[in-house]
Amino acid sequence: MSRYQEIASDIEKDIIEKKYKDRLPEQFELAQKYNTSRVTIVHALKILQDKKLIRTVKGHGTFITTKSIPDIFLNSGVNEHNGFTRHVNSAFHLTSHVIAFNIRKPSASERKALSLGKNDDVYDIIRQRVLNGKPAKLEYTIMPVKRIPGITLDILHKSVYSYIQNDLGLKIGKDNRVITAEKSDAYDIKYLDCMRDDPVLCIQQKAFLEDGRPFELSETRNRYDRGALTINGN
Repeated sequence: MSRYQEIASDIEKDIIEKKYKDRLPEQFELAQKYNTSRVTIVHALKILQDKKLIRTVKGHGTFITTKSIPDIFLNSGVNEHNGFTRHVNSAFHLTSHVIAFNIRKPSASERKALSLGKNDDVYDIIRQRVLNGKPAKLEYTIMPVKRIPGITLDILHKSVYSYIQNDLGLKIGKDNRVITAEKSDAYDIKYLDCMRDDPVLCIQQKAFLEDGRPFELSETRNRYDRGALTINGN
């Protein structure tokens, strides 16, 4: 993560925690706080503008656009690859409810997508992510056992991506995502508190390690009113 992205994430957390209410400090004050240049601050603020958290009025300063920050704030960029736990950071109390955790043989399509052999195994994981006591996401994840060894229930209750990076010493690279809107299914109704036929934001992802090996196939489902994605141009 670049310096300006780290700063944007930190300012976003402060807005969510209501450390800033009506407006942000001046750019030169933020530059002093983060010991960086105003150019870096401008890049950081652009991310927050894209997320519609702030608006800058020339000659008057930078204002927080949301009148009230929701209890659950899931706005994230399509270019973020650090995992949900790191995105949330310390702004919320995050817990994970493991609905299912199995090891099985992959299907033909999973073998092809993950570059696996017939005798390889995969983890089959379903998790409910809960923020401040409210259902936030429902995650369906497939990972190769040989590529990401040692996943346990304890790890699933914490952060899989932190385990991959910190314990296994692997670097996470790019991912391919397909974003669709779907109607809620039985699991969405049960685990996301959806009503029948509520729209659900569905994100299907194929993630790669930095060396190009695929390590994850996943589908993440969000209530329509608890998730958003922004696209930051490069």
